Amino acid sequence: MRNITCYLSRRIVPLRSSYNSHKFMSTNADKSPMDQPTYISPIDAEPLHRYRPGGYHPVTLGDCLKAGRYKVLHKLGWGGYSTVWAARDQRTETYVAVKISVAEEEHGRETRELQTMRELASYPPNPTHVVQLLDDFDLTGPNGFHKCLIYELWGQTFQT
Repeated sequence: MRNITCYLSRRIVPLRSSYNSHKFMSTNADKSPMDQPTYISPIDAEPLHRYRPGGYHPVTLGDCLKAGRYKVLHKLGWGGYSTVWAARDQRTETYVAVKISVAEEEHGRETRELQTMRELASYPPNPTHVVQLLDDFDLTGPNGFHKCLIYELWGQTFQT
């Protein structure tokens, strides 16, 4: 067994590698978990174990949200409490950002972010240099109820 250091996203992550074929293929139940090969993804993505009840909502490119209005095109990012997707608003034929929060109940259905964005929108004229909240809705999925916030999309233009 040898130790390898891998550089990912400006972080040093030690990898534990047991690449001997007899260990890799072994199904011996008395071996400890540390003797089993470990895989760490080099892709900066949300942890898969967070796709559970109370966690992230599973999204596939091409999914349509809110009765077909928003078609998911591309993943923009993720954080501890949400994932963000580029989508096409089929009604207005514009691109939007869809922020889907985790389903954990402690965050509440009426989030502080939504309250803040509604408050900002109430001041005429709309503030410049502040992304605008366009829509919001609740989404029911296999992991629970998720609050979805629709923002105008700034940046690169996406093609369908």
